[in-house]
This record gives sequence, C-alpha cells and structure tokens, in this order.
Amino acid sequence: MERKVKLVGVDVQALDHPLGTFLGPHGPGPAQPHLDEEYHALTGRHIAQDFPHWEPAHKIMMTNGIPGIENIGGEIDKVTGKRCTFMAFPWRFKDGEGCGVRVVAVIDPQQKFRFETGA
Repeated sequence: MERKVKLVGVDVQALDHPLGTFLGPHGPGPAQPHLDEEYHALTGRHIAQDFPHWEPAHKIMMTNGIPGIENIGGEIDKVTGKRCTFMAFPWRFKDGEGCGVRVVAVIDPQQKFRFETGA
C-alpha cells in the first residue's frame, strides 16, 4: 500500500502464510484439522494465536484495488528487482473471482520506460 504497487505476484501457493488460510482454523477451515495439534506440539501455541487473521494480505490488497497472482512460476528470477512492464491475461470467467492467467514481463534494457499516468 505504502509503495503504491499496482499488482503483487508471488511464486508460492498463497499471498498469505498457509496457516492463515483455510488449511488452519480460519474461514471455512480447518481443511487440515491435525495441523493445529501438530503446531501446538511444536510451539506450545495454537495456530490462531500466531496467525489470528484469516488471509490478511488478501483482504488488505483486494479492498484497496491491488490484485494478487499466486503460483506464478516460470523464470520469475529473471525479472526480480528489475523495472518491467508486467502483464497478466486472465481467461473470461463471468462473475468469477479467480482464474488461471498467462503472465508476461517485458524488460526495458535501459530501465527508463514509464507508462504515462493519464493524470
């Protein structure tokens, strides 16, 4: 939010820590009821103590108009830390809230290209 990002993409399963998702005791969970017992055995605490909120990154980003892409994969390390034009092409999904996307990054070798803001 503070950096005014337009989109966040990660090369992992979720924007949030897995224990803050439905895998644990949050939302429609627990999808894996044994996890809380295992976590408590290892840490002496329950999952909800260390991860009290359900999908906080999703909620903060989405309510502020910042979409997130999970499981990007591919050669993301080739653009990490570089300014690039990043595009995501979703498939048509009427009234849907998530789908697979094709992700493309175009790098400007001089690192100077900027889209006009339209302001």
